[in-house]
Amino acid sequence: MILAETIHITRNLYGESLKDIIIERLVLGVFFTGVKLSTGYGGVSYTPIAELHNNPSCSSMSFLKPGAGNFKGTSVHEILDEPAGSPLLNTVRLVILNALSPPFLTAERYRMTYDRDVLSAADIRSMKKVAMVGAFTPFLDVFKKRSDIELHVIEKKTQSFREDEARYYVPAERAGEIIPRCDTVIITGATVANGTIDQLLTYASPGAKVIVTGPTVSFLPDALFERNVDIVGGTIVTDVDRALELLAEGAGAYQLFGTCVRKINIMREGDGK
Repeated sequence: MILAETIHITRNLYGESLKDIIIERLVLGVFFTGVKLSTGYGGVSYTPIAELHNNPSCSSMSFLKPGAGNFKGTSVHEILDEPAGSPLLNTVRLVILNALSPPFLTAERYRMTYDRDVLSAADIRSMKKVAMVGAFTPFLDVFKKRSDIELHVIEKKTQSFREDEARYYVPAERAGEIIPRCDTVIITGATVANGTIDQLLTYASPGAKVIVTGPTVSFLPDALFERNVDIVGGTIVTDVDRALELLAEGAGAYQLFGTCVRKINIMREGDGK
């Protein structure tokens, strides 16, 4: 739903000019997927490796025009016009949206800060019960220093935790039980790529502060704000060619930041929490 609404918003902003924009290069990296469009803009997004490997349809590009052997040269209009399908197609659609969004991420449309972690845009002192979907190491380092906080980290696998963090682990299937009890909900943008974001957001209580963060959520945030997300922490790709080269060599977020990607935090207007 969020992805479909964002496609609709983006289409309206671009109008007929969307048909003239094509993919110049696509890199399906181990950790992130990246794209460069004919506009010169680029975007990155989490690569849902498990979903790609476990879905037989990911080996097929049947949605492309006859004779096409890859994504290069394909119109973004054509790909966005396809209904939600395989994890591969959904990942490509998502990374395209991230590359189409920067021209509209302006101070005239949104309240934003740059080059800061998303927690710096939130009032962490007011956080008492925190549900974090995804084990963000930098966030864990911040929260572990506080003795007055109740932290639950919802993850699919325990390998994401360091030895002293196991006590925070909550299995993913308990998300619907834990999230409604918390005053703060922090969700990884990877949940957009794996298709779980819409359900997760329904669990948050009406008064909770909700933060969605990660390079994957670098698209226009309107659909997230409509679902009571307070802050969206994404990225702007500042050097597209460099980013794609790094992704092709298996780089992750840490290698991208500071070299070719810039952090951006977007706040929902009227958010007083």
